[in-house]
Amino acid sequence: MSRLRLAGYLLRETAGLYLLGVAAFCLLLSIDTLTVWAGYLIQQNATLGVIARLMLYQLPLFLHLSLPVAAVFAVLLATGRLAKDSELKAAYALGVPPLSLLWPLLGFGVLISVAALLNNGYLEPRGQIAEDELVASFFNARPSAETQRDVSFRQEGGLYYAARIRADTFDRTRAELSGVLVYGDDGTLYSAPYGTWDSEVNTWTLEEVEVLREGEAPRLEPTLTLPFTLQADAGASLSAAENLTLSELYARIEAGRRAGQSVRGDLFNLHRRLADASSAVIFVLIAGALGLHLRGRSAGFGWTIVLLVCFFALWTLSESFFEQGVLSPVVAAWLTTGVVGLIGGALALVRLR
Repeated sequence: MSRLRLAGYLLRETAGLYLLGVAAFCLLLSIDTLTVWAGYLIQQNATLGVIARLMLYQLPLFLHLSLPVAAVFAVLLATGRLAKDSELKAAYALGVPPLSLLWPLLGFGVLISVAALLNNGYLEPRGQIAEDELVASFFNARPSAETQRDVSFRQEGGLYYAARIRADTFDRTRAELSGVLVYGDDGTLYSAPYGTWDSEVNTWTLEEVEVLREGEAPRLEPTLTLPFTLQADAGASLSAAENLTLSELYARIEAGRRAGQSVRGDLFNLHRRLADASSAVIFVLIAGALGLHLRGRSAGFGWTIVLLVCFFALWTLSESFFEQGVLSPVVAAWLTTGVVGLIGGALALVRLR
Protein backbone atom coordinates (compact mmCIF):
# COMPACT_ATOMS: atom_id res chain seq x y z
CA MET A 1 0.00 0.00 0.00
CA SER A 2 2.87 2.37 0.79
CA ARG A 3 4.22 1.84 -2.73
CA LEU A 4 0.85 2.76 -4.24
CA ARG A 5 0.63 5.89 -2.11
CA LEU A 6 4.14 6.89 -3.05
CA ALA A 7 3.40 6.28 -6.75
CA GLY A 8 0.21 8.37 -6.51
CA TYR A 9 2.11 11.12 -4.72
CA LEU A 10 4.77 11.13 -7.45
CA LEU A 11 2.13 11.23 -10.20
CA ARG A 12 0.29 14.17 -8.59
CA GLU A 13 3.57 16.08 -8.31
CA THR A 14 4.43 15.26 -11.92
CA ALA A 15 0.95 16.06 -13.31
CA GLY A 16 0.93 19.52 -11.75
CA LEU A 17 4.34 20.37 -13.17
CA TYR A 18 3.33 18.86 -16.52
CA LEU A 19 0.31 21.13 -16.93
CA LEU A 20 2.48 24.09 -15.94
CA GLY A 21 5.10 23.03 -18.49
CA VAL A 22 2.56 22.66 -21.33
CA ALA A 23 1.12 26.10 -20.58
CA ALA A 24 4.60 27.67 -20.38
CA PHE A 25 5.79 26.15 -23.67
CA CYS A 26 2.57 27.15 -25.46
CA LEU A 27 2.92 30.70 -24.13
CA LEU A 28 6.52 30.93 -25.32
CA LEU A 29 5.60 29.61 -28.78
CA SER A 30 2.64 31.99 -29.07
CA ILE A 31 4.83 34.97 -28.15
CA ASP A 32 7.36 33.87 -30.77
CA THR A 33 4.59 33.56 -33.37
CA LEU A 34 3.13 36.96 -32.54
CA THR A 35 6.58 38.50 -32.82
CA VAL A 36 6.93 37.12 -36.35
CA TRP A 37 3.40 38.12 -37.36
CA ALA A 38 3.25 41.50 -35.58
CA GLY A 39 4.15 43.72 -38.54
CA TYR A 40 1.85 41.83 -40.91
CA LEU A 41 -1.12 41.91 -38.50
CA ILE A 42 -0.70 45.63 -37.92
CA GLN A 43 -0.50 46.23 -41.68
CA GLN A 44 -3.74 44.28 -42.18
CA ASN A 45 -5.47 46.14 -39.30
CA ALA A 46 -6.20 42.82 -37.63
CA THR A 47 -8.59 43.03 -34.69
CA LEU A 48 -8.05 41.34 -31.34
CA GLY A 49 -10.67 38.80 -32.37
CA VAL A 50 -8.72 37.88 -35.51
CA ILE A 51 -5.48 37.57 -33.52
CA ALA A 52 -7.24 35.36 -30.96
CA ARG A 53 -8.55 33.12 -33.75
CA LEU A 54 -5.09 32.90 -35.28
CA MET A 55 -3.63 31.78 -31.93
CA LEU A 56 -6.47 29.30 -31.43
CA TYR A 57 -5.85 27.73 -34.85
CA GLN A 58 -2.14 27.50 -34.08
CA LEU A 59 -2.68 25.93 -30.63
CA PRO A 60 -2.57 22.32 -31.96
CA LEU A 61 0.77 23.16 -33.59
CA PHE A 62 2.05 24.49 -30.27
CA LEU A 63 0.81 21.34 -28.53
CA HIS A 64 2.64 19.18 -31.08
CA LEU A 65 5.88 20.24 -29.40
CA SER A 66 4.62 21.08 -25.92
CA LEU A 67 2.87 17.80 -25.06
CA PRO A 68 5.97 15.56 -25.29
CA VAL A 69 8.56 18.17 -24.28
CA ALA A 70 6.74 19.12 -21.07
CA ALA A 71 6.98 15.47 -19.97
CA VAL A 72 10.77 15.80 -19.56
CA PHE A 73 10.32 19.05 -17.67
CA ALA A 74 7.71 17.55 -15.33
CA VAL A 75 9.37 14.22 -14.52
CA LEU A 76 12.87 15.60 -13.90
CA LEU A 77 11.71 18.53 -11.79
CA ALA A 78 9.26 16.38 -9.81
CA THR A 79 11.88 13.72 -9.02
CA GLY A 80 14.43 16.48 -8.37
CA ARG A 81 12.14 18.04 -5.77
CA LEU A 82 11.61 14.67 -4.07
CA ALA A 83 15.37 14.06 -4.09
CA LYS A 84 16.09 17.52 -2.68
CA ASP A 85 13.76 16.87 0.26
CA SER A 86 15.27 13.36 0.75
CA GLU A 87 11.88 11.73 0.08
CA LEU A 88 13.32 9.37 -2.53
CA LYS A 89 16.15 8.41 -0.20
CA ALA A 90 13.66 7.64 2.56
CA ALA A 91 11.52 5.54 0.21
CA TYR A 92 14.51 3.53 -0.97
CA ALA A 93 15.61 3.00 2.64
CA LEU A 94 12.17 1.52 3.37
CA GLY A 95 12.68 -1.02 0.60
CA VAL A 96 10.78 0.65 -2.26
CA PRO A 97 12.63 -0.30 -5.50
CA PRO A 98 13.14 2.58 -7.99
CA LEU A 99 11.68 0.46 -10.79
CA SER A 100 8.31 0.36 -9.01
CA LEU A 101 8.13 4.16 -9.36
CA LEU A 102 9.04 4.09 -13.05
CA TRP A 103 6.00 2.04 -14.14
CA PRO A 104 3.38 4.63 -13.03
CA LEU A 105 5.39 7.32 -14.80
CA LEU A 106 5.42 5.23 -17.99
CA GLY A 107 1.64 4.88 -17.74
CA PHE A 108 1.43 8.66 -17.50
CA GLY A 109 3.65 8.89 -20.58
CA VAL A 110 1.37 6.54 -22.53
CA LEU A 111 -1.61 8.81 -21.78
CA ILE A 112 0.37 11.81 -23.02
CA SER A 113 1.32 9.94 -26.21
CA VAL A 114 -2.33 9.09 -26.90
CA ALA A 115 -3.30 12.75 -26.43
CA ALA A 116 -0.41 13.80 -28.67
CA LEU A 117 -1.48 11.32 -31.37
CA LEU A 118 -5.01 12.73 -31.42
CA ASN A 119 -3.62 16.26 -31.56
CA ASN A 120 -0.99 15.60 -34.25
CA GLY A 121 -3.20 13.37 -36.34
CA TYR A 122 -6.51 15.19 -36.28
CA LEU A 123 -6.60 18.55 -34.49
CA GLU A 124 -3.42 19.96 -36.05
CA PRO A 125 -4.50 19.46 -39.72
CA ARG A 126 -7.88 21.09 -39.03
CA GLY A 127 -6.18 24.01 -37.31
CA GLN A 128 -3.78 24.38 -40.25
CA ILE A 129 -6.66 24.52 -42.76
CA ALA A 130 -8.52 27.10 -40.67
CA GLU A 131 -5.36 29.19 -40.31
CA ASP A 132 -4.70 29.08 -44.08
CA GLU A 133 -8.25 30.22 -44.81
CA LEU A 134 -7.98 33.03 -42.26
CA VAL A 135 -4.66 34.25 -43.69
CA ALA A 136 -5.98 33.99 -47.26
CA SER A 137 -8.98 36.14 -46.29
CA PHE A 138 -6.58 39.03 -45.60
CA PHE A 139 -5.86 39.15 -49.34
CA ASN A 140 -9.20 38.25 -50.95
CA ALA A 141 -12.46 36.49 -50.30
CA ARG A 142 -11.45 33.44 -52.33
CA PRO A 143 -9.32 30.90 -50.43
CA SER A 144 -6.08 29.78 -52.04
CA ALA A 145 -6.18 26.61 -54.13
CA GLU A 146 -3.90 23.63 -53.52
CA THR A 147 -1.26 23.27 -56.23
CA GLN A 148 1.37 20.66 -57.06
CA ARG A 149 4.06 20.86 -59.73
CA ASP A 150 5.83 18.17 -61.74
CA VAL A 151 3.40 15.41 -60.77
CA SER A 152 3.45 11.96 -62.39
CA PHE A 153 1.18 8.92 -62.04
CA ARG A 154 1.38 5.33 -63.22
CA GLN A 155 -2.07 4.22 -64.34
CA GLU A 156 -3.31 1.05 -65.99
CA GLY A 157 -3.43 2.89 -69.32
CA GLY A 158 0.04 4.42 -69.15
CA LEU A 159 2.14 7.18 -67.57
CA TYR A 160 0.46 10.52 -66.80
CA TYR A 161 2.43 13.72 -66.16
CA ALA A 162 1.40 17.34 -65.50
CA ALA A 163 3.72 20.30 -65.01
CA ARG A 164 1.09 21.81 -62.69
CA ILE A 165 -2.14 20.60 -61.13
CA ARG A 166 -4.29 23.25 -59.44
CA ALA A 167 -7.37 22.21 -57.46
CA ASP A 168 -10.69 23.94 -58.00
CA THR A 169 -11.29 26.08 -54.92
CA PHE A 170 -15.01 25.37 -54.71
CA ASP A 171 -15.23 21.83 -56.16
CA ARG A 172 -12.85 19.28 -54.64
CA THR A 173 -13.60 16.77 -57.41
CA ARG A 174 -12.04 18.93 -60.15
CA ALA A 175 -8.59 20.37 -60.89
CA GLU A 176 -6.91 22.34 -63.69
CA LEU A 177 -4.02 20.70 -65.57
CA SER A 178 -1.14 22.50 -67.28
CA GLY A 179 1.70 21.09 -69.37
CA VAL A 180 0.21 17.60 -69.77
CA LEU A 181 2.06 14.60 -71.20
CA VAL A 182 0.58 11.10 -71.33
CA TYR A 183 2.46 8.06 -72.60
CA GLY A 184 0.01 5.24 -73.28
CA ASP A 185 0.77 1.56 -72.84
CA ASP A 186 0.33 1.13 -76.60
CA GLY A 187 3.12 3.65 -77.28
CA THR A 188 0.84 6.59 -78.12
CA LEU A 189 2.04 9.97 -76.86
CA TYR A 190 -0.45 12.70 -75.96
CA SER A 191 0.66 16.25 -75.14
CA ALA A 192 -1.54 19.23 -74.31
CA PRO A 193 -1.02 22.68 -72.80
CA TYR A 194 -4.22 22.51 -70.74
CA GLY A 195 -6.72 20.07 -69.34
CA THR A 196 -9.15 19.22 -66.56
CA TRP A 197 -9.11 16.40 -64.03
CA ASP A 198 -12.56 15.24 -62.94
CA SER A 199 -12.12 12.74 -60.11
CA GLU A 200 -15.87 12.14 -59.90
CA VAL A 201 -15.96 10.47 -63.35
CA ASN A 202 -12.24 9.45 -63.27
CA THR A 203 -11.05 11.27 -66.40
CA TRP A 204 -8.49 13.75 -67.68
CA THR A 205 -9.99 15.92 -70.43
CA LEU A 206 -7.23 17.51 -72.52
CA GLU A 207 -7.49 20.52 -74.85
CA GLU A 208 -5.53 21.22 -78.06
CA VAL A 209 -4.04 17.74 -77.92
CA GLU A 210 -1.20 16.61 -80.15
CA VAL A 211 -1.35 12.83 -80.72
CA LEU A 212 1.77 10.93 -81.82
CA ARG A 213 1.65 7.27 -82.87
CA GLU A 214 4.52 5.29 -84.34
CA GLY A 215 4.27 5.14 -88.14
CA GLU A 216 1.57 7.85 -88.30
CA ALA A 217 1.75 11.58 -88.89
CA PRO A 218 1.08 13.77 -85.83
CA ARG A 219 -2.50 14.97 -85.56
CA LEU A 220 -4.28 17.59 -83.46
CA GLU A 221 -7.46 16.95 -81.47
CA PRO A 222 -9.52 19.87 -80.06
CA THR A 223 -10.38 17.81 -76.96
CA LEU A 224 -9.60 14.30 -75.81
CA THR A 225 -10.80 12.42 -72.72
CA LEU A 226 -8.57 9.79 -71.14
CA PRO A 227 -9.43 7.47 -68.21
CA PHE A 228 -7.70 8.35 -64.93
CA THR A 229 -8.76 6.13 -62.05
CA LEU A 230 -6.85 7.45 -59.03
CA GLN A 231 -8.96 6.46 -56.01
CA ALA A 232 -9.00 9.90 -54.38
CA ASP A 233 -10.65 13.21 -55.10
CA ALA A 234 -8.57 15.99 -56.63
CA GLY A 235 -8.63 18.17 -53.52
CA ALA A 236 -7.34 15.43 -51.20
CA SER A 237 -4.65 14.44 -53.71
CA LEU A 238 -3.30 17.99 -53.95
CA SER A 239 -3.64 19.10 -50.33
CA ALA A 240 -0.47 19.69 -48.36
CA ALA A 241 0.31 16.68 -46.16
CA GLU A 242 0.08 18.91 -43.07
CA ASN A 243 -3.59 19.61 -43.89
CA LEU A 244 -4.64 15.94 -43.89
CA THR A 245 -5.60 13.81 -40.91
CA LEU A 246 -3.75 10.55 -40.34
CA SER A 247 -6.55 8.51 -41.93
CA GLU A 248 -6.74 10.84 -44.95
CA LEU A 249 -2.97 10.80 -45.34
CA TYR A 250 -2.84 7.00 -45.16
CA ALA A 251 -5.59 6.75 -47.80
CA ARG A 252 -3.66 9.11 -50.09
CA ILE A 253 -0.47 7.08 -49.66
CA GLU A 254 -2.26 3.87 -50.63
CA ALA A 255 -3.92 5.55 -53.63
CA GLY A 256 -0.58 7.04 -54.69
CA ARG A 257 1.14 3.65 -54.48
CA ARG A 258 -1.54 2.09 -56.67
CA ALA A 259 -1.08 4.94 -59.18
CA GLY A 260 2.71 4.55 -59.23
CA GLN A 261 3.20 8.00 -57.68
CA SER A 262 6.09 8.81 -55.34
CA VAL A 263 4.80 8.92 -51.76
CA ARG A 264 8.10 9.58 -49.92
CA GLY A 265 6.99 12.94 -48.55
CA ASP A 266 3.61 11.70 -47.37
CA LEU A 267 5.15 8.58 -45.84
CA PHE A 268 7.67 10.66 -43.89
CA ASN A 269 4.94 13.03 -42.68
CA LEU A 270 2.75 10.13 -41.52
CA HIS A 271 5.50 8.36 -39.58
CA ARG A 272 6.90 11.63 -38.25
CA ARG A 273 3.59 12.40 -36.59
CA LEU A 274 3.38 8.90 -35.10
CA ALA A 275 6.98 9.09 -33.88
CA ASP A 276 6.54 12.57 -32.39
CA ALA A 277 3.47 11.41 -30.48
CA SER A 278 5.22 8.30 -29.13
CA SER A 279 8.21 10.41 -28.06
CA ALA A 280 6.25 11.43 -24.95
CA VAL A 281 6.48 7.98 -23.40
CA ILE A 282 10.13 7.74 -24.49
CA PHE A 283 10.83 11.08 -22.82
CA VAL A 284 9.22 9.83 -19.63
CA LEU A 285 11.31 6.63 -19.77
CA ILE A 286 14.65 8.42 -20.03
CA ALA A 287 13.63 11.22 -17.64
CA GLY A 288 12.43 8.66 -15.08
CA ALA A 289 15.63 6.62 -15.40
CA LEU A 290 17.67 9.76 -14.72
CA GLY A 291 15.31 11.48 -12.29
CA LEU A 292 14.88 8.63 -9.85
CA HIS A 293 18.59 8.92 -9.05
CA LEU A 294 18.87 12.73 -8.93
CA ARG A 295 20.25 14.56 -5.93
CA GLY A 296 18.31 17.80 -6.29
CA ARG A 297 16.10 20.08 -8.39
CA SER A 298 19.04 21.91 -9.98
CA ALA A 299 20.27 18.60 -11.42
CA GLY A 300 16.79 17.95 -12.81
CA PHE A 301 16.70 21.33 -14.53
CA GLY A 302 20.16 20.77 -15.97
CA TRP A 303 19.27 17.36 -17.40
CA THR A 304 16.07 18.85 -18.87
CA ILE A 305 18.11 21.32 -20.93
CA VAL A 306 20.62 18.66 -22.03
CA LEU A 307 17.94 16.19 -23.13
CA LEU A 308 15.90 18.75 -25.07
CA VAL A 309 18.92 20.17 -26.89
CA CYS A 310 20.13 16.70 -27.91
CA PHE A 311 16.65 15.59 -28.95
CA PHE A 312 15.98 18.60 -31.19
CA ALA A 313 19.46 18.44 -32.72
CA LEU A 314 18.90 14.80 -33.75
CA TRP A 315 15.26 15.55 -34.74
CA THR A 316 16.39 18.30 -37.12
CA LEU A 317 19.29 16.24 -38.45
CA SER A 318 17.06 13.26 -39.27
CA GLU A 319 14.77 15.47 -41.37
CA SER A 320 17.80 16.78 -43.23
CA PHE A 321 18.95 13.19 -43.90
CA PHE A 322 15.51 12.42 -45.35
CA GLU A 323 15.46 15.49 -47.60
CA GLN A 324 18.92 14.63 -48.94
CA GLY A 325 17.89 11.03 -49.62
CA VAL A 326 20.35 9.56 -47.12
CA LEU A 327 17.62 7.79 -45.12
CA SER A 328 14.31 6.24 -46.11
CA PRO A 329 11.13 8.05 -44.93
CA VAL A 330 10.33 5.53 -42.17
CA VAL A 331 13.89 5.32 -40.81
CA ALA A 332 14.30 9.10 -40.84
CA ALA A 333 10.95 9.64 -39.09
CA TRP A 334 11.66 7.15 -36.29
CA LEU A 335 15.41 7.74 -35.93
CA THR A 336 15.23 10.26 -33.08
CA THR A 337 12.58 8.40 -31.11
CA GLY A 338 14.39 5.09 -31.61
CA VAL A 339 17.78 6.39 -30.48
CA VAL A 340 16.34 8.15 -27.42
CA GLY A 341 14.29 5.04 -26.61
CA LEU A 342 17.36 2.79 -26.69
CA ILE A 343 19.26 5.19 -24.45
CA GLY A 344 16.32 5.40 -22.05
CA GLY A 345 15.93 1.63 -21.91
CA ALA A 346 19.64 1.13 -21.25
CA LEU A 347 19.64 3.77 -18.50
CA ALA A 348 16.61 2.17 -16.84
CA LEU A 349 18.26 -1.26 -16.84
CA VAL A 350 21.55 0.07 -15.43
CA ARG A 351 20.29 2.61 -12.90
CA LEU A 352 17.01 1.14 -11.67
CA ARG A 353 17.90 -2.51 -11.07
